Formats: sequence, C-alpha cells, structure tokens
Amino acid sequence: DRLEATMRVKPLIASTPRKHVDRPERIEMNDLTFTYPETAHPVLRDLNMTIEQGTTIGIVGPTGSGKTTFLRQFLREYPIGRDMLTVNGVPYEDVALETVRGWTGYVSQEHLLFSKSVRDNILFGAGEATEAELQEAIRLASFEKDIETLEQGLETMVGERGITLSGGQKQRLSIARAMLKKPELLLLDDSLSAVDAKTESHIIDSIRSNRHQSTTLIVAHRLSAVAHADEIIVLQDGMISERGTHDSLMAQNGWYAQQFERQSEEM
Repeated sequence: DRLEATMRVKPLIASTPRKHVDRPERIEMNDLTFTYPETAHPVLRDLNMTIEQGTTIGIVGPTGSGKTTFLRQFLREYPIGRDMLTVNGVPYEDVALETVRGWTGYVSQEHLLFSKSVRDNILFGAGEATEAELQEAIRLASFEKDIETLEQGLETMVGERGITLSGGQKQRLSIARAMLKKPELLLLDDSLSAVDAKTESHIIDSIRSNRHQSTTLIVAHRLSAVAHADEIIVLQDGMISERGTHDSLMAQNGWYAQQFERQSEEM
C-alpha cells in the first residue's frame, strides 16, 4: 500500500525539454528567489551570480542560511520562476531533467548507501566503468587505505544505510561514486566534515588537479575546504552578504574572516 501510494504521487517537476544543451558552460542566477511549497517565506532571495565552466565555487554561511537549498537548485527538484536560472543562456526548465541530472554529480549530507558491497555502492549510477576507472575514483576520494582495512576489501558488504562504515568512510565512498561519474557539475554538500584535515587536503587537491575543465560547487562549514575556490560566497538569511576569493574576503574582515580565524585557532 505504501509503495502504491508513493507511485501515485505526481512529481513537482515535469520534464518538458525544448532545447538541448551539451555541457553547462555558463550558469547564471538572475534575481533567483526560492520558497519551498510548504513554507510562506523565501529561503533564497535575489541571488545573482555567474558560474563559468571549470571554476570552483565555495558556499559558506551560518546554519540555516540556505546553503543546501542553493545547491539543490541545480538538481531541478522544485519549480522556480522563469529565467531565474539559466545554462548557456537557456532557462533550466527548458532542458530535459535527464540531461540536467546526467551532467550532475551530487554528494548530499545524508549518504544514500545500499546493502550491497562497497564496490557495488561506488559503481551505482556510473553505468559501465573499468577497474582502472574505479581505482582512480577511489584514489581521488582518498578511500584506498580504508578499503585495505575492510575485511573483504571492495567486496565487503555495506549494512543498511552504511551502518558498518564510519561517517568519514561514508563520505569518501559517496565522493568516489560521484567522481567515478566524471560529472560536468559536481555538488558537494558539506561532504568533508567527517574527515581529518590531511584527508580533506588530499581530496581538495584531487579535485583541483582533475576537475580544472569541470565545475565544482562546495558547501562547507569548515572554511579550509573552500579556501582554494575561485569564488566564495557567504549566504546569510538566504542572501549573498559577502563574495570574493579567500584573500579578498579576509581583507574585508567580515563574517568569513572572523569565522576563518576562529576555526584556525581551534585547530
């Protein structure tokens, strides 16, 4: 009964493709304002920015400022106003859903893992992949040493929702899955929070060296994860309060600089 009830639910987004877009070379937000259907107040307000292909964007801000909602706009989970979000000059709503989600790799805060082997969990959604490609994705996610410690390595069974793995291992498995897909647009939603500083640095270096022609958006509470970004935006109450590179934001001595210094002292 629950399954049938779920299948009867109509999606909020209908795929009505009008134009074909090969790659997201230029994404633009034009006064983007977003309100969840069940709420009365907007979570994002009047956002304007341009994301060029090959750039890395960091998204930071206080808890509840709209960071996850910002990332999810690129998945087309909810309808938005016409022309508020465009790709290569084409409104997002005019591009087929399967195209948008086909070029996107998303690592959410809650990791979706199945009661299958580590190998199967990494390969999920990537289609056909060679052993070499699988090993490369594992290396990029800094997951090799963890696999060596597992009783059966890649064939180790992952319990329901990844119960047999630590928080950091779940994050790295999910990152390996996303990297294996080689997405044009990689979305990381606070996906480095459970790893140590050395591992975080290795993963960030991997992203920088292997994704210089693809776009990456990183939401983070630990600001060291976005210090390398081409542009960093600070969200507060759903609006962009600061933006710039790490150095320029430090010079502004606003929320970003104060938070970065506080976190540096705690390390």
